[in-house]
Amino acid sequence: MNLSVIGAAGGVGRRVAAQAARAGHTVRALVRSAEQADMVSLLGATPVRGDLAGEWDAVLDGADAVVWAAGAGASGNFQAIDGDALVRVVDTLLTRGPRRLIVVSSMGVDRPEQMPPFLSAVLRVKARSDAHVQASALDWTVVRPAGLNDAPGTGLVHIAPTTPRGTIARDDVAAVVLACVADPRTVGQTFEVVQGTQAISDALAGLTG
Repeated sequence: MNLSVIGAAGGVGRRVAAQAARAGHTVRALVRSAEQADMVSLLGATPVRGDLAGEWDAVLDGADAVVWAAGAGASGNFQAIDGDALVRVVDTLLTRGPRRLIVVSSMGVDRPEQMPPFLSAVLRVKARSDAHVQASALDWTVVRPAGLNDAPGTGLVHIAPTTPRGTIARDDVAAVVLACVADPRTVGQTFEVVQGTQAISDALAGLTG
């Protein structure tokens, strides 16, 4: 499969790119700098220079599916990246394809008032862009992970529309994303994922079965 990763220099995105390349997929990765290009090349992906604020859509050339793993992070520019840029990506895919889109969002998007105050602003922005994804005619999946960490992945998760708060390894989020790419039953699904006790395939089957 030809996979395009937007946000490939981030913690989840680079793991998606690396795992996809190891699995034999052809990966094109959007990067902003030569340093990022070198990094994703080492992961087995083909870097495509661009910027979500300008020209970026060459990364879509030849793609069968797109993974959105971008986020403003410490820059705090939530509206531009987590909001406006994702909306532009959706609208571009509707025009030129591909139709398959997997979005890495965040736990608590549907209940920002219950989450830590420092997350409220970005969660409200993500709520609006997630809604744009969900209202589109794309074949979308929205993955909302719990608090992220860099521990080695276990391959064991808990997946449900709403889960208890907790944490999850970025490795495992990437593995869930790639499982969704290959599983048409996840089209039109929005779910949270946290570390758990089920294998990813079993957890997804329980959600979609």
